[in-house]
This record gives sequence, C-alpha cells and structure tokens, in this order.
Amino acid sequence: MSNANATRDIQVMLGDPKKALVVFSIPIAVALLAQQSNNLVDSMWVTGLGAEAMAALGLVFPIYAVIIGIGNGLGIGTSAAIARKIGMGKSEEASRIATQSLTLALVVSVIMTPILLITAKPLLMLIGAGPTIEASLDYAYPLFLTTVLILLSGIMSGILRGEGAVRKSMYIQVLGAVINLVLDPIFIYVMDWGVAGAAWASVFAFGSSIALGLYWYCVKKDTFIRMERKYLRIDIPVQKEILSVGFPQSVELSVMNLFNISYNLCIIMVGTTDAMAIYTVAWRIVYLLMIPAQALGGAIVSACSAEFGMKRYDMINRAYRYAVKSSFLWLTAFSFIMVISADMISSMFTHSPDMQYLHNDMKALLYIFAIFVPFMSLVFVGSSLLQALNRSKVALISTVIRNGVLTIAFVAAAFVIGTLASLWWAMSLTEIFGGLLMGYWAYIVLKDVAKRDGRTLNYEDAVKD
Repeated sequence: MSNANATRDIQVMLGDPKKALVVFSIPIAVALLAQQSNNLVDSMWVTGLGAEAMAALGLVFPIYAVIIGIGNGLGIGTSAAIARKIGMGKSEEASRIATQSLTLALVVSVIMTPILLITAKPLLMLIGAGPTIEASLDYAYPLFLTTVLILLSGIMSGILRGEGAVRKSMYIQVLGAVINLVLDPIFIYVMDWGVAGAAWASVFAFGSSIALGLYWYCVKKDTFIRMERKYLRIDIPVQKEILSVGFPQSVELSVMNLFNISYNLCIIMVGTTDAMAIYTVAWRIVYLLMIPAQALGGAIVSACSAEFGMKRYDMINRAYRYAVKSSFLWLTAFSFIMVISADMISSMFTHSPDMQYLHNDMKALLYIFAIFVPFMSLVFVGSSLLQALNRSKVALISTVIRNGVLTIAFVAAAFVIGTLASLWWAMSLTEIFGGLLMGYWAYIVLKDVAKRDGRTLNYEDAVKD
C-alpha cells in the first residue's frame, strides 16, 4: 500500500500511535457521548411513565446489552483485523474482512432473533420482571425483533474505525442519537406507545446509522475500504480471523451483562423494583463519565492493531501508558464532578411522585460509585490493548473473574447485611480489584508478546511521555 493510495486517516493510524490516540479518541468520545446521552434521554422520558416503566428498562437492559455487546464485539474484531491487514499492507484482504463482517452479522442474527423472541417472557420472569412483565415485554419485543440492526450498527462502526475513519464512525453515531432524541417523545407520548415507543425510537436510530454507513461504502465509495459483492459469499477463514478477537470480546461484553441479571435479582430482593430503577439510571450516568476511557480504548484497538501488524512494540507500549495515565486522570475529575452534583442529578431522575422517596438512596449510590470509576479506566484501556494484540481470551478471563467475585460479594451483601448501601459498596470495591487485574494482565501480555517476537520494550521512552 503506497502513501498515494492511503487516506489521511490511514497515514495517521500508521504514524505516531500517541498522536493517533489523540486524533482518534476525540471523535470516538463524541460518538460515545451521543450514544450514552441517548440512554439518559430514554430514562428521562420514560421516568414520566413511572417507576414500573423505569424498572422495565433496567430489567430488559442486561439482555439488550448482550445484543449490543455481541454487535460491538464483532465490530471490535472486525476493526482489529482490518487495522492489522492495513498495517501489513494488505488492503484487499482488509476489504474482504469488512464485507465478510456484514455476512457474519446476518448469520448471527438469524440464529439469535427467534431464540430471543421465544424466550423473552420466561427469561424476564426468571430475572424478576414479575409485576412489570407487561411493560418489560413492551420494551423488549421491538429490540429483539430487530436484532440484525443492532448487530450491524456495531459492526459498521468497527469497519470505519478499522480504517481510521473515526470521524465517519462519529457521524453515524451522532445521526442515530439525533433520530432517537427526536422520536422518543413522539413515540412515547404523542403516539401513546409508552415504553415501547422508547424501544422503537432506538430501532429507527440504529437503522439510520447503518444506512449512512452503507451509503459511504456502496454509493459514494469515498472510503479506503472497498466493499465488493464478490466478498459477500461466506468465507470461513476470514470469519475465523474476525472471530479470533470478535468472539472473545462478544463473550466478554455479554458476560458482564449476563452477570447483571444476578445483581438485579439481589437489588430487587433488598430494595424492590424501585431500587432497580435508580440503579439503572446511576449506571447510565457512570457510563457517561467513563467515555474518555472508552474512547481511548477504541482508539487503541485501531492504532495498536496497526502497530501490531508492523511489530512496533515500543510504540504500542508508549500508546498504552499514555492512554492509562490520561484516562485515569479524566475519570478522577469526572467522579469529583458527579459527587458535587449528586443531589441535582438525583432530583432529575426521582421527580415523579412515586419515585421521590428514592432521592437520598440514589444520592448515596452516586457517592459510592464515584470511588471505583477512575479504576474502570484500566478495564477499558487494558481490554482494548489485549484485543489489539489478538489476546482477547485474556481479557475475557479477567472479566469472568471480576464479575464472578462481584456476584459472590453481591449475594453475600444481600443475605448477610441486606441493605442497598452494602450492595453498592460490594460493587465499588470489586470494580477496583477488577480494574487493577485487567491493567496488570495487559502489561504482562504486552511484555510477553514482544519477548516472543524477539523484541525488547523501551520503557524509558514511555516513562518520559
């Protein structure tokens, strides 16, 4: 691949990785802000429907998040594979990977959609929907029915980030956010669809994002990657390459959300479905705070996958250390802001008459959650580095350990102490442990990969940065 044929984004991706992290992370952060703001907007509109509707969002969310996690996991696998091929100078193979990822999404959705629709009611009853089952199903069915759109949305973003087109990835996410923002009040209140309206607004948002991405690739054709019809036929070796990172990452993201089911049961047992409502909102706020770490993690997948293809391990080390330091400082600052704004935030989400009594409980929750937020930077950045190094299985193991410990801590807190505060403390302390574990393994794996390839990392240069 010559420089004459490379786009400016490709040149950035193949250059100084620290610069690439800065350039790539800003559009990714904007996209994530739009995405996470959407979740909060959904919560703000739905909170007007009462605690039952809010609880429905929280109960369905772990399953919904599994679908999103699979889409994002496949997108990350696609992104890493494309970036590696570009780093190796194999642009045609990168294009084949991009096209095959769309085929893979269709195959996965054909399997998932009927399973989700058939098991929706018994699964929601199993995880504690009970009195909120009707509202939960109203929210779940539109999302489960359009699984293919959720998967394709994550993959489309991954394709764009894989070729360094992070601004285009940002545009499709922002477009989806705007569509959701406009349609939420219309579908929920004007059309009187209630909580189902929030789900259908999300569906249209996913669809608009995919449409814009396909327009760039198939109509305007102004991207580095070229999607060709000849690449659509199932290619097992190529799909295995995508899944080498995409499958463990999908499982990692899904595991986190499946474990949430056990957390939800403990919360409902200790504090009823109303406590579930404030827990859902609190996590949506926390995810907003963690955007810098998520953005730098997304940038690492693209930049460091390309560096991995070129075997420039010193550059990878430099980028990783910069990302850890920057994300930890950003998340510390945002945690402080959440603490001083806790009363105002709690008022915003407990204003309906049947939720006002939860104001102080939500404020306490935000105080305790603020303690672990900075350490989540190590989770996102460390996991992303492992994906770039094609070691997603290590990240998966770390995630399983962290969530396994958290489940044990949650169950112990629920049955031994039996207060909401004890659950929040169990989560905070375990997430700190999980962050340190992921960060340590990312450092060890990078050192080991470089050593196996006969390279020695130059840590002094990294420390100077």
